[in-house]
Amino acid sequence: MNRHEFLRSLKSELEKNQVQDVPGILADYEEHFTHGLSKGKTEDAIAEGLGDPATISKAYKTEDLISEIKNPETGFKLSLAINVIGRLLLIAPFNFFVLFVPGVVILALLISGWATALAISGVSVAILSVLPVLGTLSANIWAWFATIFTSLGLLGLGVLAGMVMFIVSKFILLKLISYLQWNLRFVLEK
Repeated sequence: MNRHEFLRSLKSELEKNQVQDVPGILADYEEHFTHGLSKGKTEDAIAEGLGDPATISKAYKTEDLISEIKNPETGFKLSLAINVIGRLLLIAPFNFFVLFVPGVVILALLISGWATALAISGVSVAILSVLPVLGTLSANIWAWFATIFTSLGLLGLGVLAGMVMFIVSKFILLKLISYLQWNLRFVLEK
C-alpha cells in the first residue's frame, strides 16, 4: 500500500469512526511517510510498519472516548468505561493475558464489596419487618426503639458502604483505563 492509498484508507476509517481531529492525525501520518522516505524506506514498507488503518482508527476513537471519560464536566459513565475497556482489550489483546488473573481477583473483591453493602442494607429492611411481630408479642416500647434504631443504623452503614464501593470502583476503573491508555499509545506510536 503506497502513501496515497494508506492515507485515503486512514481518512475513510477515521471518518467512519467519527474520530476528532482527522486533519491533525492525517498530518501526523503524512509526517511519518516524509520521515521514512528521508531514511530511504519505500512507501510500502512505511505503510506496513504503521499498521492497519482500521486498527489505528479504532485506537484514536478509543482515545477520544477516554478523553470523554476523564472530562470532569461530563461526569463518570460506567457503561462508557466498560466500552472503553473492551475496545482496549480488543486493540491490544496482550492486555487480556496480562490483566486476566489480577482482573479476576479485583473483580471478585469489587463484587464482594458491593454484595456486603447491599446485604447490610437488606438486613436493615429485614429488621424492620420484625416490628409487627413485636407488636403481637406485646413487647415494651424499648424493644420497638431498639429495633427501629438498629435498622436505621444498619441502613446508614449500608449506604456508607455503597458510597465507599462506588468511589473504590470508580478509582479502579479509571486506573485500569489509564493503564490501557498507556498501552494504546504504545500501539499507536509503534
